Amino acid sequence: MRKILVSALIVLSLFAFAFAQGGSNQTPDMGDELRLGHAPSQPDGIGRAVIQVFDEQGNPIKGAYLKLQSLWGEDNLCESYGWTNEHGVIALPPIHMGTLKLKVKAKGYKTQELTVNPGSLGDPVHITLTRK
Repeated sequence: MRKILVSALIVLSLFAFAFAQGGSNQTPDMGDELRLGHAPSQPDGIGRAVIQVFDEQGNPIKGAYLKLQSLWGEDNLCESYGWTNEHGVIALPPIHMGTLKLKVKAKGYKTQELTVNPGSLGDPVHITLTRK
């Protein structure tokens, strides 16, 4: 009897956990992710880049690899990197923002390297890649 009671409690707690997760099938609102960018409020301050990557026809590129390097202060280097989602968007983790260099790579496209103005990071950075 005790084993049945313990098993029932485990099953009920699993259902409660699954219900608490929401289980919604709704598509995430891309507007929320695009608003995560943050320009630093002072030189060498903390900022966050949100980047959108598209092809020449304006289609999002999923799986593009981005690496943001920041040289700040005397000789400090911070890096933030990751891959775009199915919408061609990535919200990179926050880092100290100094002189910013962004490298974007995607299979079948030319690699692009550019300098980014930290003061512009309140808005998403739009990148268009060209085919090789």
